[in-house]
Amino acid sequence: MNATFTKSTDEPHLLDDVVIDNRMLSEQVATHLFRQLVNGRLRGGQRINEAELARTLGISRNPIREAIRKLEERGLLVSSPRRGTFVRSFTKRDMADIFSFRTVVEGFAIRQALPRMTDDDHAGLKEIVQRMADAANAGHEMELVEADIAFHQRVCELSGNSQTLRAFMNIRAEVQMSITLVEHRFESLEAAAVDHWPIVEAIATRDVKKAVKALEEHIQDSWQRISAAYPDN
Repeated sequence: MNATFTKSTDEPHLLDDVVIDNRMLSEQVATHLFRQLVNGRLRGGQRINEAELARTLGISRNPIREAIRKLEERGLLVSSPRRGTFVRSFTKRDMADIFSFRTVVEGFAIRQALPRMTDDDHAGLKEIVQRMADAANAGHEMELVEADIAFHQRVCELSGNSQTLRAFMNIRAEVQMSITLVEHRFESLEAAAVDHWPIVEAIATRDVKKAVKALEEHIQDSWQRISAAYPDN
């Protein structure tokens, strides 16, 4: 059975008219919500109204619920019993804490990973960045963000230290949200993707100091981009 998204004159930012299989509906709704979040149409603390979304998109609430569940798993939405689902909200101080902790954890991960990293490991990191570039060229924001976080997680995995990886996974949802917000601060998706190549190139030198410096500069640049546009609170 097929379902159709239709444009509404009240909502100029809806997806283009498209007929898709029901199995794809939840993913398309998730992409729709993701783009609204990235573009600032959905803001931190804003409630997601399932009934209103279903009416606006002209579909049942089942794919809406599935899409919301997927975005909860990615750390972008949070549910509160008897209150509903809301966009994840962080203060500027929260974000500063996330980025400073990332610098410590990922810098330590690079120091541990580089001496034990094989050519295949390095090729794997290059492949992830290429996935980012391909997603950016195709205009697929969600795929870009997912590849971005996969890159940073892989660095932690390559450290071979279970505590390092655990520390990263404990803040993975927060990292996901911060990456989502940062990508939109670049001039283009392509610029966000290529921002990772200096890390890969530094790792290729096998120089630990260069690799750590490249990673820390990347994280610091991300923080500067988000900090400049983040409200003080």
